[in-house]
Amino acid sequence: MPSRSRAVHPRLLAIGVILLAGCTGWGSPIAESPTTAQASPSQSPTPSSPATTTPSRPPALDQSLYGLVTAENRTAYADQQSLVYENGSVQVVIKVASGRSLPTDLAVDVALRSGSRIQGSVAVDDLIGLARHENVTTVKPPTRPQAT
Repeated sequence: MPSRSRAVHPRLLAIGVILLAGCTGWGSPIAESPTTAQASPSQSPTPSSPATTTPSRPPALDQSLYGLVTAENRTAYADQQSLVYENGSVQVVIKVASGRSLPTDLAVDVALRSGSRIQGSVAVDDLIGLARHENVTTVKPPTRPQAT
């Protein structure tokens, strides 16, 4: 009888460890998820959407234009920053690298060209891609005349 009780005891211990691991979430992929690990008890994790994951500002993109990309109310932000914003597009001045041309894969409504500088309108959602293009060195708002 003593040899049988010794054989049962390690099995019970192993079952207890497995149950404890299951209750604490140890080894569970859900427990290791960064989304659930950072959520507070009052918050439930939400799936990421394009509105919540904004790419970082490329160095070629002017700060005020990046602010327009990330603004909750683009119309109000554009008014506050004196940006010309209409129907989802904003007026910009694009400078392309020497010997390069304007990217053809992004829609830019060109109004003026002078050497490597192009002024026109571009969709706000295309600003980051435009500024990251290898042909583009800067994307900024056009200069407004100043009162004297």
